[in-house]
Amino acid sequence: MNKYEVRVTQTHVDYYHVDANSEQEAKAFVKAQVKDPKEWIYAKKIDTIKRDPKVDYALKLDSKGEVIL
Repeated sequence: MNKYEVRVTQTHVDYYHVDANSEQEAKAFVKAQVKDPKEWIYAKKIDTIKRDPKVDYALKLDSKGEVIL
């Protein structure tokens, strides 16, 4: 039996509602909310869509756990 390192990318998409004076301000408020949710109260997350995980690669490892090139 061989050992492999397998990378999987998992993503999701969040949707927010926010009151703002411009598109730029709305983006800034949401970015601040995502970075530090305890400090900001401007944006409210209304939905999250999870995407299917994508297996990016599988690389065979040697007995020391190093990738075999």
